[in-house]
Amino acid sequence: MSEAIQTHRTTIEIEVPAFEEARRALGTAGYKETVNEALRVVSRGELLHRGAEAIRSGALDLITPVELERQRRRRA
Repeated sequence: MSEAIQTHRTTIEIEVPAFEEARRALGTAGYKETVNEALRVVSRGELLHRGAEAIRSGALDLITPVELERQRRRRA
């Protein structure tokens, strides 16, 4: 069963050149599709950025490439 997506109806002013550029870049057709896809792309980019920062800062308990290689050698 799929989960219903919550929506909100609103009126906004959109810069037409920016919209057209985003529409072409995203491969979308209309205003609603383009705006929603742009919001998803921005949100995903922010999540990826946060994840990359967590990896770089050492906040995640990840193994190093050297440790990974050691683990792979043990199985062989």
